[in-house]
Amino acid sequence: QSPIPAGCPDARPSLGRARAGAPRSAVAMSHFWVIIGGVDRGGVIVREGAELTSPAAEGRLSYGAIVEELELVGDRLRYRKRAGDGPEEGWISVRLQSKELAVRTLPDALAQGMTPEAAARTGPPEVTFYAISDVHVERRENLEWLKAMPKFERSALIVAGDLGVSLTQVDAALRLFKDKFDHVFYCFGNHETWCKISVAADNAIASYSDSFEKLEALRRVCQNLNVITTPHLLGGVWVVPILGWYHSDWDREPPLRAPAGSELDRQPPAAEDFATDTHACKWGVLKNGSRDLAKAVDGQNELWGCWPLPEDLLDNLNRPRQSRVPVITFSHFLPRIELMPEKRFLFQPNLPRIVGSDFVRRRMETVQPDVHVFGHTHFPWDMTLDDGVRYRSWPLGTPEEQARRIASLPTAEVEDWLPIPIFDSDGNHYRSHEICWFSLMYTRIAREPESSVMAGYVAEAWCRAAPRVPETIINPHGAIGPRSEEDRQRRERYQDRSLGSVKREVGRAKVG
Repeated sequence: QSPIPAGCPDARPSLGRARAGAPRSAVAMSHFWVIIGGVDRGGVIVREGAELTSPAAEGRLSYGAIVEELELVGDRLRYRKRAGDGPEEGWISVRLQSKELAVRTLPDALAQGMTPEAAARTGPPEVTFYAISDVHVERRENLEWLKAMPKFERSALIVAGDLGVSLTQVDAALRLFKDKFDHVFYCFGNHETWCKISVAADNAIASYSDSFEKLEALRRVCQNLNVITTPHLLGGVWVVPILGWYHSDWDREPPLRAPAGSELDRQPPAAEDFATDTHACKWGVLKNGSRDLAKAVDGQNELWGCWPLPEDLLDNLNRPRQSRVPVITFSHFLPRIELMPEKRFLFQPNLPRIVGSDFVRRRMETVQPDVHVFGHTHFPWDMTLDDGVRYRSWPLGTPEEQARRIASLPTAEVEDWLPIPIFDSDGNHYRSHEICWFSLMYTRIAREPESSVMAGYVAEAWCRAAPRVPETIINPHGAIGPRSEEDRQRRERYQDRSLGSVKREVGRAKVG
């Protein structure tokens, strides 16, 4: 099952997931590898033994092949092939000098980290910080997911926007989250600003004539519920919300490109043509997607009290890095383009024009966080960039997107999709997750926005002449297969809905 972006289609029948009575334990550490070497040589050399002098097997192990780890001795891996071309078993080098030839589906650096179970064994921290975004309780299934969520002890939740459309929905969702978590932090997303859709639903809460008035009404809702929307020191950790809006010139990468000698079959639609915000928001004379609008919404940071930053936080930032109190920032929109897949991996290649903000990045860099949580894209994400910040996103998304995730990696943990722990008051980072398809993809390939080598589903929609990135490089889980009979049955339950969702996305792109 390929990971693909999706919009927010109309309500569908319930996902029918089994509800958890308590947070599930983490999935077992991965012992599968993706072959990323030998792109231009037909794959990597396989030998019969661990020694580099042992006889070579017939044929190479192909680029993109998936193998199961049987034994690892230094940089030598004995494997059993699960997908791809080449010898069924043998020994390969996972590294040649400084060049990676194979990487685990979940690299060690991301597989390591604290888990709630380990924290409980060593003595629970004062506070564990969890993250979630794009809950969209306007979808009935998502509201039921929230109602069924267990209570989290010694907990703080960061909700990175797109909680609902009407203020009535947002109010109800925040109340539910406050029942489940000791502390709730929140920032708005784009759906909360829709005011041509939700006015009638909010008559009992507030009246508003445009999106700015709705944001002011939303601020009062949060105040009445004691939801935290300003910088706050909790358990020795600063948490800082950053409000904002996207602008199209944030995307400075080139448009989708056909290979040399070819042309795109059709031009992808402009972002404003498929962005619901264009029609659902009212910003007066300001145009959606403009830098002027992004600057105006950036001013909400002062109106909501996020800025100026507290003196204690500023003092903390002036200390040497190693002696500072940890800082978590969060926003709905993206501060950096590296947190978005390239256009050659997107069903809607112009999506990056409506996801990010230079204004968000500037404020984030002022705070110099240890962790930044974001939402909006509906892609699970975990990546540390050159600024040393660990960026994490954990969106619930639409029921159709949930079905695709579960069909891809059919574990109980993915089915339940509870808020993910990211940090705690003892200074521990928490382990990553194999479902972060796209950010993990960038542990296997470089970011090359000018490349015309596309994901298969993108080539099918926009340029059938384009060369394809192996699906196993993007998302190896379909080739690995379920790891238990329970997982196999879970995949079967979601397979039809997942495939139907993919077909609709392909159809929408072709129509567009």
